[in-house]
Amino acid sequence: MSFVIRSVTLLSVLAILLLVASSSLTVSVKAQNEIAWVYDYPTGMKTAAEKNQPVMIYIHEQWCPRCRNMDQNTWNNSEVVALSSSFVNINVLGTEQGNLYNYSKPPLIVFTDPHGKVLEKHNAELSATEVTALQRKVLAQAPFPSSSPTANPSNTPAPTTNTATISPSNSAKAAGVPGFEAIFSVASIVIAAVALTLIGQRFR
Repeated sequence: MSFVIRSVTLLSVLAILLLVASSSLTVSVKAQNEIAWVYDYPTGMKTAAEKNQPVMIYIHEQWCPRCRNMDQNTWNNSEVVALSSSFVNINVLGTEQGNLYNYSKPPLIVFTDPHGKVLEKHNAELSATEVTALQRKVLAQAPFPSSSPTANPSNTPAPTTNTATISPSNSAKAAGVPGFEAIFSVASIVIAAVALTLIGQRFR
């Protein structure tokens, strides 16, 4: 009887540990498959200048269906995410940044050098293939000079103070790798089933 109790206790603890490991692994995998967005334009541009990194800017609207398509099909693409690590990535709402880059309708994707000089500007929904092509095109121009005295001021919008903090959109959330989570979940269920079976045998 004591053996059955010890077995059930051990299996229960193991099931709990597997569930905790599953959650931790899922969080870790998702973190590795997300773009590191900056949700404040002035902060992002300041960071780019300090790190001497190019900038990828995504200006969108929460009601925009084309933006939702990019959130679901472009920004969570593994290749887009991998290349984004070489950029400072700014994610802002057009309603708060409407005067930037002659913004008229969402979505607007802009690539600049570390000092704000516009290198690429596309006022349209872009696929993952199109974004990665632009990322590589911009990165091919590196290394960038530590200062940009020849930048065209008209192409370098001044930071705006009318910047609200927005919650991360779907573009900041990756699907992760569900296979790992499923394996751990199934293992936990099996262990729990075994424990219940042992308990049932104990009381027969």
